[in-house]
Amino acid sequence: MNPKLKLVIIGGASSYSPEIFKHIVINYQDLKITDVVLIDLESNKARLDIITKFAQRMFLKHKMDIHVEQTFNQQAGLKDADYVIIQIRVGLMESRLYDETIPAKFDMLGHESIGIGGMFNALRTIPVIYDIIEDVKTYAPKAWVINISNPTGLITEAVFRFAEFEKYMGVSSSPNQSTKRLIEELNAKPKEVVPYFAGLSELSFISKVYHKSKDKLPMLLEKGFCPSEKPMDLNNLKQFGLYPHPNLKFYYQYDIAVTEFLENQKQNKIRTNEVIKIDKMLFEKYSDPNQFEVPSEIDLRKGHNFAETAIQIIDSMVNNKKNYHVINTVNRGHIVGIPDETSIEITSRITKKGPMPVHIGELPLQIRGIVQHLKAYEELLCDAIYEKNLNKALLAFQIHPLSKSFNTTKDAFDALYEKHKEHLTYYGAYNV
Repeated sequence: MNPKLKLVIIGGASSYSPEIFKHIVINYQDLKITDVVLIDLESNKARLDIITKFAQRMFLKHKMDIHVEQTFNQQAGLKDADYVIIQIRVGLMESRLYDETIPAKFDMLGHESIGIGGMFNALRTIPVIYDIIEDVKTYAPKAWVINISNPTGLITEAVFRFAEFEKYMGVSSSPNQSTKRLIEELNAKPKEVVPYFAGLSELSFISKVYHKSKDKLPMLLEKGFCPSEKPMDLNNLKQFGLYPHPNLKFYYQYDIAVTEFLENQKQNKIRTNEVIKIDKMLFEKYSDPNQFEVPSEIDLRKGHNFAETAIQIIDSMVNNKKNYHVINTVNRGHIVGIPDETSIEITSRITKKGPMPVHIGELPLQIRGIVQHLKAYEELLCDAIYEKNLNKALLAFQIHPLSKSFNTTKDAFDALYEKHKEHLTYYGAYNV
């Protein structure tokens, strides 16, 4: 009989949950999870019922003895958990739609993770994360928490600086996708390739690509290969000398990238509306009693790689595999020039005791400034959230690299506040 291994998924009614189940199945030979508990709000009961039944069907088909249950009682569900995955969206898709569309009215980028939309996502989400962490400390004191909620970097910053909790990792999807493409390009086995990511969530960079202990980055750049969407032309990429995060385009190609975003908004090409349609289609398939596997349409959600990384991290910890993964964690000297107790995105070896980040040292000059500028914003915003001070939160975004005008930023902030204020009761008064 396998020893008990309990996984709790907070935000269990998410359309991403079946991807987690899929990777539990894929990794089951080494990772014998015995219990899965799905936690969500009672208002999401219909979706949670569908996801729970789907999980039960899937595990039964694969002849896996995994007990699945659902609950609206977070404290009861967390009891004696070994691992906790958090995948929540405070305010649901309605709030995401505001984060994406309202900034466009002020000729600003709207996004769920970066820019002013990402900031309001953080303002809504981090107080809820604090409550979850407190429950984990009380009811599942031995558990590790893996967060895949956006904005990952800001949540990680808030947890390490203010939640007094160490057993935490944040996961982004972009590094996973880039690593897979590097492995394919090098025609290598997964364990043979270790890309060194360093920076912040949504703004990390690949400074080396080790393949059989040799750095292949210069060769790959010379070939013109890029493992993600190019945020600049090939000549500039070669001069840059490393692989940037795709979102670098919003900082170094602002005029082109934001103009394209605003044009899409005018044409009603709104990602949130696309996601709502995809979710509806997915839940129709999940509801089918003859559906036993994750439908291929999950690929349309794009961020589904979170699940694969999260389960592989748990596998590496449980079995002390010491595999490399890219995570959001606390700095503590791994990247010089970023404060020690703040969050970073970095390649780390995952052991039974937790992550062991690689040592990067100083960031190259061509990226150091933008990373330090964004980090100053993250620090100030997390200070504001901890202090429950929305006026300081406004100041934080006014000094953000994507803020081009204090006055326009305040107008956008005020408009977003009006739409989101029912989810911002954690904070003190805001002087609109």
